[in-house]
Amino acid sequence: MLLVLSLIDPSLALPWSKQKTRRRGISVYGCAFLASIALYIVVYPATNLESRMITLLVLCAVFMAAGLVSPGIVLPWSKNPTKSSVLMFYLPPALLLAAGVYYAVSSRVVDPRYDLPSGQVESADPVSALRYTAAYELRGESNIGLPRVRNINVKPAAGGGYDVDVEYNMDNAGTKDLFRMMSKIDMGNLYRALYTSGQDVASATITAYFPVDDPVGGEPPVRVFSTTLDKKTADKADWNAERAVLEMDILPSLWTETYIHPKYK
Repeated sequence: MLLVLSLIDPSLALPWSKQKTRRRGISVYGCAFLASIALYIVVYPATNLESRMITLLVLCAVFMAAGLVSPGIVLPWSKNPTKSSVLMFYLPPALLLAAGVYYAVSSRVVDPRYDLPSGQVESADPVSALRYTAAYELRGESNIGLPRVRNINVKPAAGGGYDVDVEYNMDNAGTKDLFRMMSKIDMGNLYRALYTSGQDVASATITAYFPVDDPVGGEPPVRVFSTTLDKKTADKADWNAERAVLEMDILPSLWTETYIHPKYK
């Protein structure tokens, strides 16, 4: 409200300031607004630590980029804001957050139900190898703190090879469009990993789960999206294509959607 008031009448919004300008109002109340967002990110209960650090890193990068264009915008308390002072103030926390994110990502663990010692990955039997392949792609937790892996089942197929069934907890996407995008990324990663693993995959089915009704309140996840891709169809994919194109465009055009939750249609 004060941010809007500073655009209408800066003198009312900035009674204590010597500079009663719209630019000053945007600087002061814009920073206060973004700082409140940062605080909300820190204490928001429906995210895990890794996702909070990533969001704060993005926010910090936005502040720093804006400050390099106009230092006074992001340093309203400074009498002589410069690009150097912007870097001195925002770069250290950005580097600290980046290091924290790198450590969190590199520390993600494979679900112990499907993990294999590093020396046994190459020599593992097809069932164990395929379970490990899927579990490795689903290391760690979703952004609301649920284990990514729910269940991985591999069994011999009737005509040879193996049928793979993967169930996982997806991240909180927020909107239908983001849900679609994140589903493509997750499932594209899994199909690519399975069909390029060197194992004889006859078919693969992937199902995403999410607590649709109440992500914050601890409601149990429900099935939200299922797809399947058999070997005959998967062979049509250009596995040498650019990874982003393969996972976001090529594979989604080949897999079959077998279920989608009504709220995400």
